Amino acid sequence: MTYLKSIFFLLLFQAFITSFAHAQVTVGAYSNGILTQLAVGTDPEEKFFGEGRLFAGDFLNRYFGAEAIGQYNFHQSEWYNASAGLMVGYYDFDNGARVGIPVLLAFKPISNHRAFAIMMEATPMFNGSLGLRGNFGLRYTIGKN
Repeated sequence: MTYLKSIFFLLLFQAFITSFAHAQVTVGAYSNGILTQLAVGTDPEEKFFGEGRLFAGDFLNRYFGAEAIGQYNFHQSEWYNASAGLMVGYYDFDNGARVGIPVLLAFKPISNHRAFAIMMEATPMFNGSLGLRGNFGLRYTIGKN
């Protein structure tokens, strides 16, 4: 039952942010070599943007996980954005809840197509003990010119 509550909360949170931000929707996939995350978020070109992530398991990693992330762009340019924020998440493993401070660098390598970005993220996390997660991913903003 807690899974359904977590999914409902993340979907409601994402709908709330998207409706009030009047933003385009982004979709992304992130991986750290062990776990893969699928993401949906608001327009990352705004000063403040949000993202919801779900773990995409396989035969070896059957764990459920969900995260809500709020980010602030502290440097924006035509070729890259740098942002940091706050992450809260729930996981089947590792004592349940986590909080973290994701620092994200988004490269926009195609000059004619800035909707596509290559992501690098480092997230110091806390769930009773400290940890560090590094992600690499791809993100696409739907509806962006």
